[in-house]
Amino acid sequence: MDTKLAREARKLSFSQKQLMLVIGSILGDGYLDTTTRGYALRIHHGIAQKEYVDFKYSLISSFVNSKPKRSGNAYYFRTVSHPLFSQLRDIFYSDRKKVIPKIFLRKNFDPFALAIWIMDDGAADKNQLRINTQSFSLKENLWLSKFLQTKFGIKSTINVDKGKYRLRIAGSSMNLLKKLVNPYIISSMFYKLSP
Repeated sequence: MDTKLAREARKLSFSQKQLMLVIGSILGDGYLDTTTRGYALRIHHGIAQKEYVDFKYSLISSFVNSKPKRSGNAYYFRTVSHPLFSQLRDIFYSDRKKVIPKIFLRKNFDPFALAIWIMDDGAADKNQLRINTQSFSLKENLWLSKFLQTKFGIKSTINVDKGKYRLRIAGSSMNLLKKLVNPYIISSMFYKLSP
């Protein structure tokens, strides 16, 4: 929809925090929708995560035409199309499949992006944390594990789930992880981290 708000939003630049929200979301449950003018970011979670969707909306509402909506058990919103999303589509996708853009992430990933990724795809597992990265290959998961170690000092292993690979943050790194992300985790999402 080419509204006046959409035309104005396309001229805006994303702040660092907004960019990290977008990156964390794309690594997680967010995806880039094709539009008539390029790509838009779709944020789509279950209704139980309404507070989380509202939190994301509050941070990027200047790029959104309408407030989040409920549809059955889903709660979602979509941004306007924006040149940034076309760039990110080229970086994060190969055809229709999400990929890990190594060089880009080395330069564009901070604890806030990590917190968003965990709120999207994290799951508490005893004294550890799983990050559901099953959509990525074993090679990509191995790279992500090394990346978290190099960037933040967070140790992880690769866990196999139904023939797919996912990250498991080591119990020995949980205190460090929590120190990095706790300032950004919203109250309704603390269950994602082990006690």
